[in-house]
Amino acid sequence: MTKLNNISRTLVGALFIVSGLIKANDAVGFAFKLNDYFAADVLDLPFLIDYTYPLAVFICISEIMLGLAVLVGATMKLTAWSLLFMILFFDGLTFYSAYFNKVTDCGCFGDAIKLTPWESFSKDVVLSVLIFIIFTFKDRVKYQDKLENIKILPVALLLVGLFSYFVLDWLFPIYFTLILFLFVVVVNKFILKEKREWTLAALTFITCAAFSYHTYSHLPIRDYRAYAVGKNIADGMTIPKDAKPDVFEEIWKYEVNGTVNEYSTEDEPWLIERAKYVDVKRNLISKGYEPPIHDFSIESQALGDITDSVLAAPNSLLFVMYDLTKSDLDELKSTEKIINGLLDETLTIVALSATTESQMEQIVNGAGISYPFHFTDETTLKTIVRSNPGMLWLKEGTIVGKWHHNDFPDSENLINQYLR
Repeated sequence: MTKLNNISRTLVGALFIVSGLIKANDAVGFAFKLNDYFAADVLDLPFLIDYTYPLAVFICISEIMLGLAVLVGATMKLTAWSLLFMILFFDGLTFYSAYFNKVTDCGCFGDAIKLTPWESFSKDVVLSVLIFIIFTFKDRVKYQDKLENIKILPVALLLVGLFSYFVLDWLFPIYFTLILFLFVVVVNKFILKEKREWTLAALTFITCAAFSYHTYSHLPIRDYRAYAVGKNIADGMTIPKDAKPDVFEEIWKYEVNGTVNEYSTEDEPWLIERAKYVDVKRNLISKGYEPPIHDFSIESQALGDITDSVLAAPNSLLFVMYDLTKSDLDELKSTEKIINGLLDETLTIVALSATTESQMEQIVNGAGISYPFHFTDETTLKTIVRSNPGMLWLKEGTIVGKWHHNDFPDSENLINQYLR
């Protein structure tokens, strides 16, 4: 049973480190996903919506810390109970989401790996079995304070490496895991025995918090979205000619002789004598091809849909502000300064927002902004860039630059890099 427990610890530890790190890389996006879960038509927990980002960071850091703790056997009772509580919570959440079809993408691995609700629930069931084994034998596992006793770390690192290389196409999780394992070596060598476990926990927490802060204050260091630098938006909206379409089943309701019955399209109920139409429902049987970008558009109040013209322009500068009421006033003023420095250049400048016109007018006047805004769906804007405001530079629809408002380049740098 010791081997089975070690296998379970290795698999759970490696997966939790990778899963937590992927979400910490884009904790803002994970917070948006929690928003979906807390919505009125899902869990109906509106009081938590204002705390989605702190909750997202807490979950990310907890996963990484628990992953390392279970690998080295640190505070094993607390670790096992925490793992059990977490997986039972996610079992219930993913089952609810899958059964009632509430949230179609669980967000377990951010945008790196898209899982359907049932796939996510199945994954959690497997994890539950492994964690139950860990929980059962928690009293037999002690903190491994000698390097030669930590035999599962190399195997866990190998699993992280294989997953990073072949699935994520991102080597950073390997380096991050190596740093965590280095902490284990340093703590075991230089820290008193009775303080090692909590010292390791503190070092892990500080490292994870620093990483989360960096990705929040700038942008994710690995962008898996369809709006990553190098992607062409128009290409992402294209549907191949041989793409598989959605397949629907139509259920017809017709009243015949005072009784309402259901019929398939093949039954042709409209041909039944004295049949009266009541209703029809379309059920999705199989999902067809959906392009990576399927909800991008730019609506101008004066010109209508200007999407194609913006994407076809040789150079386009896009300011993305999904909600002006949540944008920092000083950052909004900085966008005006950038634009003023580009007035003599030949390029298309577009500001995108989903803010209502009445709210927008008050904020724009307060910030002294002179350029017009155009409408784009809020969810789309949140997906494009994890910053409010954020900025993109496009060349014929291809994203060649993307910036968080903390990293906005000045107009001179933009001119030298993209227009000269």
